[in-house]
Amino acid sequence: MTAATNTPTSKATSDPAPEVSINDLVLLRATAASATRAELQRDLAALVAPKIPGTAFRRAAELAIGQHVARHLLTEHRGRLTATDAGQRAAEALLVPTKPAAAAGLTDWPSVRTALVVRALGLKMATPAILKALNRPEGLAALLLQRHFELNVDKVLSPTTLRSELAVVALERAFGNKIKTGLGKGSGLPGKAGRILAGQLFKQPREIATDGKLVLALAAEITNAPDTSLDGLTLATLRRLTQAPSTAAAIAALDQRLPKPSPTPDNDASPLPPPAADAAAPQMRAAVRPDMSEFASAVVSAARPVSEGWPGNRKAFISLVWNAIRNTRPEWELSEIAFKGMLAEAHRTGYVVLAGADLKDKCDLKELEDSKILYKNTVWHFVRVED
Repeated sequence: MTAATNTPTSKATSDPAPEVSINDLVLLRATAASATRAELQRDLAALVAPKIPGTAFRRAAELAIGQHVARHLLTEHRGRLTATDAGQRAAEALLVPTKPAAAAGLTDWPSVRTALVVRALGLKMATPAILKALNRPEGLAALLLQRHFELNVDKVLSPTTLRSELAVVALERAFGNKIKTGLGKGSGLPGKAGRILAGQLFKQPREIATDGKLVLALAAEITNAPDTSLDGLTLATLRRLTQAPSTAAAIAALDQRLPKPSPTPDNDASPLPPPAADAAAPQMRAAVRPDMSEFASAVVSAARPVSEGWPGNRKAFISLVWNAIRNTRPEWELSEIAFKGMLAEAHRTGYVVLAGADLKDKCDLKELEDSKILYKNTVWHFVRVED
């Protein structure tokens, strides 16, 4: 018998699930519960990894935060991001309505993740039975297979029924789609024979001992899940929702839109240009320069989510901190020269702690050059972050 593959049949391709952008994820996470930038990025980074590198994601997330704040969808107070009423409405519009959650709204991040899984499965409405199935690895695996192999997803099939359907799919592929009428539901195909046939759908055909294990293993392979646990299958499902080719291209475009620090900071004498006029947004107020305490607090808050290292020795490239400040604090109207001058003064007066790079470390040379601050006989590249 010719082995079948786990590629969906071409005769009836189902519509792909709508994608969710980094901007959408940031808004949804902040709406579900107030969060710091570090908490937000911690919860979201796994949803786009490993395809989207951590640095690119952090930059895109910082840009998204700045855009949502500018559009009054999010507010930031004492380092925590919270959705406004307008942000709440925008976030709710992104999610598939579910009967149990319709009245409760976006109450917590796990409930939002569940709603995103429903969206990834292409469901217009999730019944209580489907929501219950999503809390079991076997139930989620069954729905993933039903969608992948273009079976009905209105209800969750049992492992036995699904095994029979998968066996028919394998036979159709092996024999040119000519046997469905002769071996459909209720054909009485023995369990072991059905599992052998369904096992042909694996990339490397194999026999699985039970129907439940067959469903879990095949779903994990199709979604590239790290394991067959509920967490593993859920994560893989969400990654498929956020990693379609156009989403990856959009994230790359967002990263390109971020202002890049000049490799020769002394030539950057101009402040950030004002954003394009938006009829729906109020006019930007006149530039307001922060005092040293406010400036240092903003610098540390911006450095924390992009810092690297180990506890007690975490630090962030000054160029990444500058990117964040430039996008999240446009009212300051700082140039890079002014920012770095204020940063040096904040270090001198003890408000922040800067550090130089050890040239023995394998650091990004461009980031080092872009981050460089020359002060007397010292060169600084990092902002230190206390844990």
